[in-house]
This record gives sequence, C-alpha cells and structure tokens, in this order.
Amino acid sequence: MSGVQQAVFQNQRSFGPALDAQFNYVTMLLHGDGTNGAQNNTFLDSSTNAFSITRNGNATQGSFGPYGSNWSNFFDGTTDYLTAPAASIVDFGTGDFTVEAWFNSASTVTTQKIIDNYNGNNNPNATLLLNLDADGKVSWYAGQTSVIASSSTFSVGVWNYVLVSRVSGTTKMFLNGTQVGSVSDTRTYAAGYTTVGIGAEPYSSGGACLNGYISNLRVVKGSGVTSSTIPTTPSTAITNTVLLTCQSNRFIDNSSNAYTISIFGNTSVQRFNPFGASTAYSTSVIGGSGHFDGDGDYLSLASNSAFQFGTGDFTVEGWFYQTADNTYPTALELGPHVSGNAIVFLTRYGSNAAIYSNGFYGGTAAALNQWNHIAWVRSSGSLKIYVNGVSPAGVAFTNNLTDTSTGIGIGDSVSLISASYDYSGYMSNMRVVKGTAVYTANFTPPTTPLTAISGTSLLANFTNGAIFDNAMMNDLETVGNAQISTSVKKYGTGSMAFDGTGDYLKPNMATPNLYAFGSGDFTIEFWGYILQTTPEQMFIDWRPAGTQTTQPLIYVTSAGVLAYYVSAANRITGATLSTSTWYHIAVSRSGTSTKMFLNGTQTGSTYTDTTVYTNVAGRPVISFDGNTTNSGYLNGYIDDLRITKGYARYTANFTAPTAALPDIGPI
Repeated sequence: MSGVQQAVFQNQRSFGPALDAQFNYVTMLLHGDGTNGAQNNTFLDSSTNAFSITRNGNATQGSFGPYGSNWSNFFDGTTDYLTAPAASIVDFGTGDFTVEAWFNSASTVTTQKIIDNYNGNNNPNATLLLNLDADGKVSWYAGQTSVIASSSTFSVGVWNYVLVSRVSGTTKMFLNGTQVGSVSDTRTYAAGYTTVGIGAEPYSSGGACLNGYISNLRVVKGSGVTSSTIPTTPSTAITNTVLLTCQSNRFIDNSSNAYTISIFGNTSVQRFNPFGASTAYSTSVIGGSGHFDGDGDYLSLASNSAFQFGTGDFTVEGWFYQTADNTYPTALELGPHVSGNAIVFLTRYGSNAAIYSNGFYGGTAAALNQWNHIAWVRSSGSLKIYVNGVSPAGVAFTNNLTDTSTGIGIGDSVSLISASYDYSGYMSNMRVVKGTAVYTANFTPPTTPLTAISGTSLLANFTNGAIFDNAMMNDLETVGNAQISTSVKKYGTGSMAFDGTGDYLKPNMATPNLYAFGSGDFTIEFWGYILQTTPEQMFIDWRPAGTQTTQPLIYVTSAGVLAYYVSAANRITGATLSTSTWYHIAVSRSGTSTKMFLNGTQTGSTYTDTTVYTNVAGRPVISFDGNTTNSGYLNGYIDDLRITKGYARYTANFTAPTAALPDIGPI
C-alpha cells in the first residue's frame, strides 16, 4: 500500500460492510442485477405520453450522467491543457498563499506541469509553476529557480495530494499529508505570462503536458497554512480563493472570479476522481445517458401533434457531452429541417449552438468533452439558446412549427439520415415542453434529473439500461443477446448472460485511459461460470482488432484451462475449470508482480510484469475475442465484474468475496 493509499485508508469514514476503501480507483463495476432478459437497447419516454421510441444503429444507454459532485480533468500528455485568463491569479507579491491539487500521473518519464505561469525568461520572481519532475519528485518553481523539491517521490498511477503554502515568509510543501520541504521565502511573486496554464506551459502552447488527471485545483491568494491533512471531500471557495477548477462536470472556475477556462487539445471531464462515490448509483440522483457513436446511431419517434408547436412557446433542453464534431450535430429534429414549419436543434454549428428552420440562429458554442446544459426556448415570439444557463439577447422567431411529417429524430436528422447530422457522444435528460418557456432569463443549470413537468411532450432520461456501470464511468452496449439472467447468478438479483453466438458487452467511455493501466498497479476480478470449453471462452479482452501487444486478456483455453494472456502469449496458466460452476477469478499486479487467483488462491506462477498497459476506444470487450472477428464468444455467465485502476487488491491468497461488491467508498 502506497503512502497516499495508507493515508487514505486511515482517513476513511465508516460505512460498514458496504464500504470499498479503494472505490476511488474503480473504473468499472458491473453487478448484472435487473430484470430477466433485459438489455440496454430499449429506450423509454418518461413523459405521460409514453411514446414508442425506435432504436437505430448501436445507440445505447448507461450510467455516465451529468449529475454528482466528484470529477476530474484528463490530460493525454501530448496537446491537452487548460488556461485561465488572469495572470493576477498567481501575482502573490510578498503575501501568503496556498496552491493545492490532486493529481494522478501515468509516468515520471518527462517533466509535467500542474499549474504554470512561466514566460520563458529568467526573472527569479516573475513566474510560478508546480512541477512533476522526471525523477518522480514534485517541485515548486519561481522563474527558473527551484524553490522546493519534495524530499520524497509521488506514486505513479494513483491519486496524490500536493499543497504548497507560504506563511510569514516560509514556504512549505506537503505531499499526501506529509511535509516534504520547507524554505525561507521572502521573494515578491509577480505574474509572468498573460495566462495561467493547467496541465502544461501556456507560453509554449502546451509544453511539458501532463499525462494523467488533475482534480480540485485551488489557488488561495492572501492566506496560507502551516500543516496539511488529506481532504475527504471536494474543495470549496474558501476566503481568498482566486481559482477553483478541475472539479465539475464542465470546465469552469468555481471561485467568485468565475474566470473562463479555455480548453486546448482533447482535455476532457471525467468521473474518475480522488473521492470515489459517496452515494451508490441511482437513476433518481445521478440519472443516465444515451450514447451515440456518430456513425448512424439515432432514435426515432412517429409524427405527433405533441411536437407541433405552432407559433407558441416551447422549451427543448438536455445535457450533452459531445466527443466529436460534425457539420450539423443534431440533438433533436422535428420534421423535415428544410421546411420553415419544421425545426432541427443543433448542439454546435461552427462557433454556435443553433437551430435550423430555413435559417440559423446561434448562441455560444458548447465545448466538446464536457457536460453542457443546452436549452432552446421560445417565449412570445423571441428565441433564446441558453448554454449552461447563459444566453445572448433573444431574436425574433415566429415560424409556425407544424410540420413533423418525417417524424422525430434524436441524434440525427430522420429526414436525411446523413453523416453530417450525426451526433457523437452522450445525451441526458432530453426534455421537450410544448406551450411553456421554462426559462426566460439566465439560470443555474439543473443539478438533479429532470422530471415531466406540465406540458412535457417527451422526456428521454436514458435510464432504462439493464447492464450498467455502477462506477458511473461509461455506457455499455449489449451486443447480440447479451442480457440479464435472474436464474443463474452468484450475488444480487442477476448476472450477465451470454449464449456463445455473438453476445458481448462493449464499453463506451469518455476516455480509453480509464482502462489503460500504464506501468501502475491494477486488479481485474469477476465471478465466471462457463457452460463449455470448446471453442476458447473469452471473459474479458483489451486487445484491439488485429493487434496483440500491451493489452491483456483473461480467458479459458479449449482444454478448459484458465489463462492470462498479454503481449501475444499466455503469461500465467492456471487451473482447469469445470463447467456449470461459479469461480471467483482475479488478476492483480503489484509493482512488477502479476498474479492470478482462483477462489482466492493463487493459480499458476507469478508473472514478472513490466508491461506498460495501453487501451483503445471500445475496449475491453466482455465475452468476446477483441482481436479476431466472430471468435471466442462466451457461453456462460459473469457476475460482479470490477476493474480497479491503480491499486493491487490481492497480493497473496485471500477469502473470495462473500457478498456483492460495494458501490460506494469516499475517502
């Protein structure tokens, strides 16, 4: 157990037997509980109309929603970073200050930045940066001068908490709650560059990019601390806070300054965070989302007068996490968009959110890779488009919207079915209200799932997923007949059933990094139940099609032998499995030692493992050979599958779980 993990363990709040002390490292948790035969491809209208919704393409739904308070930002180590516009954030003068953040870095190979105001010159007071060094230490710099370098190193692939603070001329650094440096520091800190960079150097347009996550970055100007404890909840805007970011479902500054956060590269908002989950996933608290892959995925409804607004008021709204851009990414289409009597609602059109009804109207564009609340509202002939609760002045829009002849489309234009209109990413809480302008002035976006208020024509909550991720990281696609079985199960009310003829689960996550272990520790575990051994039976496979390098596979050979496979070979060969029997199977790496366990007992030899594990979109697949088309489908069941990124749960023989795995575990 690393220093931060030990400190985390000692600071646990007690939730009884349902607590997972390492839940902040869980990136997938599948219980497989639900209704017998249920999948993720039946979409419901939760309005009183209960309209029939038809699925097209591979549209799916799951638990990655916009609600909840624990978040981070992911930086890919190449071009990703953020900036805040006011360099005065770090213009501390001779006063006290505090800079703190959680970070989770994948490596120590190169220098990486947490926060940076460096301007390329050698003025010893004019710049500020919090640096992750290539030797694994954390450093605080002024100009090109290292003020403090930590006396200990940070842990790769785990959450680390760092705090630097000056009080009365003494600057101290704390790493994971322990003081790791102190120095007399009476310099006059002045702003160096025009912006403050987060995750990279802003002056060099993204030099020394972080490869990993930042959460709860806070800068306090005028106040310092002399000791540090590891926070157990997200940071708040305490007195003198000048910047508070990397902690929300979108890129915002939660300080009173409310600075605009600019986004570069593919920096993304993630549910993965240092605080885990304080409440178990529920549709009433977290909601759900639909996932559209941008390649022919959409939902459709038949034409109905409930969507014919005439010249009256209306509100169309929802949460959108868009991962790629098309020319006309469509949230909702009501009839043939080329008609002035029909309308299509676009999440982005160039630099705007927009509608099309024989013309465009734009609001502020919704940024990619974050949750954005968008509301298109007509009130007394004036149209406004609110993005995250803010809209420019309204414009006249009096079109008589009566033409829904081609039907209703969510995620694409049903009148065209065009790649240009495909929506890519997640949607949540798509609500259509006829006759009411729900919002008439700027507002705070909803913090709880929407309900069917008076006049609601449609409410697509996307909460009818049967096999969903209790870690709330992704939406899974149930391919073929992958479904819930309530008759064969280990714990809970059901398991995930696969018939061996084309069934599998495919994840759709906001970043593949959630399942890329890098050089860090990890644990993959589940209860498995096979009905045959020939052909080979795949449990879970990270390998992309046609490639076998640094991605793992757990499977049963045609001889019935449990095996762990990576880099094109079986690295651990375990015991022979019997059919129609539940087994707890776990693979866990600690340092460079990877072990496989069967019912809590090590099976096979220890693998000396220096692999830097990678991952690609759509992996790992469950119950399928990810490397070869139409191969290795599991005929059997899986229950309580859990992936833990950054923590080795099992390093020696243990007692296999005697109940369903926990759903919560804040630190």
